[in-house]
Amino acid sequence: MSIAEKAFLGTLMKAEYLLKDTVIQPEQLESTRHKEVMRRMVELNRVGKNVDLITLSTLPDLDSLGGIVLPF
Repeated sequence: MSIAEKAFLGTLMKAEYLLKDTVIQPEQLESTRHKEVMRRMVELNRVGKNVDLITLSTLPDLDSLGGIVLPF
C-alpha cells in the first residue's frame, strides 16, 4: 500500500475542509481500498456528515476496507 496515499487520506480526515479543495479524485488513487475510502469520505462530506476516524469507524462494511489499524 502506498504510504503517500495513506498520508493523503489521513490529512483529509484531520482537515476535512480539504475534501472540497482537492483536485484529486478517488479514481486517481492506486489502491482499491484507498479509492473506496475516499469515495466514502466524499459522500459523507457531500451529505454534511463529519469525515473523521469516528464516523468512518461506524461504516457497516469497515472490514472490507481494511478495518481499523491501531498505531501501537
